[in-house]
Amino acid sequence: MKTIALLALLLTPLAWVACHKVPPPSPQAPSDRPPITGSRVPVANHPFPRFLRVTGQLNAKNDAIVAANALGLVVAAPVERGTLVAVGDVLARLDDRHAKLALAEAEASRQLAQARLALAKNEQERNQPLAEKKAVAAADYQKFLTEVAARLADLAAAQARRDLAQQTLDDSVIRAVFAGVVAERLVAPGQYLTAESPVARVVETATLRLLLNVAETDVAALEVGQTIAFTTAAFPRQTFAANLAHLGPALREASRDLIVEAAVDNADGRLRPGFFCNADILLRTEPAPAIPTDAIRTDGSLPRVFAITSDLLLSERLVDLGASRDGFTEIRAGLAPGDAVLAHPGPEAADGRRFQAAP
Repeated sequence: MKTIALLALLLTPLAWVACHKVPPPSPQAPSDRPPITGSRVPVANHPFPRFLRVTGQLNAKNDAIVAANALGLVVAAPVERGTLVAVGDVLARLDDRHAKLALAEAEASRQLAQARLALAKNEQERNQPLAEKKAVAAADYQKFLTEVAARLADLAAAQARRDLAQQTLDDSVIRAVFAGVVAERLVAPGQYLTAESPVARVVETATLRLLLNVAETDVAALEVGQTIAFTTAAFPRQTFAANLAHLGPALREASRDLIVEAAVDNADGRLRPGFFCNADILLRTEPAPAIPTDAIRTDGSLPRVFAITSDLLLSERLVDLGASRDGFTEIRAGLAPGDAVLAHPGPEAADGRRFQAAP
């Protein structure tokens, strides 16, 4: 009994303290805190471009395997992979000794035919006055005219054989038909070529073709001349420009898309055929509600703004953002034209805080 009484005596002060504990101070309401001093910016319409985003690939303007047009043994192949060539540069040379001899023979035949023609004309012209005076029979004079015609035909045939021999000689030197870069050399000295034998693959890279795949539902929005901005994985920080030049005449049945093409200036040679591209085709420009980009605060992944109400309180709003241009960001949802927001919201900005305009 004494023990119980002692415990009761000890617990009595503790119970009194617990019953009379001072409650913690209540948190201060946002509107009771010092006001946020800053400037207000209105939500206003600004022009924003509307793009069609597509993918595609860069191709060479010209990409050809240059072939031989003559028979012969390769005696030189002066190009290698990556060699820059201009129109007419030599890709390979064939043994031209036989072609030179054939040309010399054809030239001699042409000269012989030309001499015979001159002789026939001389005879015809010498007998013409006699024929006019009936001193030479008409049938005999007709033979002179026929001889001239025959010699003219012989000369034409000889000239054709001479031109053919010249072409054979010219074809013994295989040249680039357009300016570009040698992608692969396909012959070596000592190799025997026949007509149509591949010699080298040449790719024109000064101008490239950007081929883009456009879905059927977006085809109606396309027009020749529209501006295209595209990027590649090789240069992720750089945007390249082009203009829409050609629209395909028909959709591809398997993928239900249309191939469109743009010409790309590649004078510096940085872009390569085969690059995969992400492209934006500029369709139009239209006004949309926007605010300065620095009026948006992003916490984590959620962009938010602080609208200023009519009673000068901050109202926190989550917003759906669109495109950014010239320091302004499009607001798709969360604000409307005529609203005003706090410029440069800092971490102290909070819903319900009072706003005070900066002096």
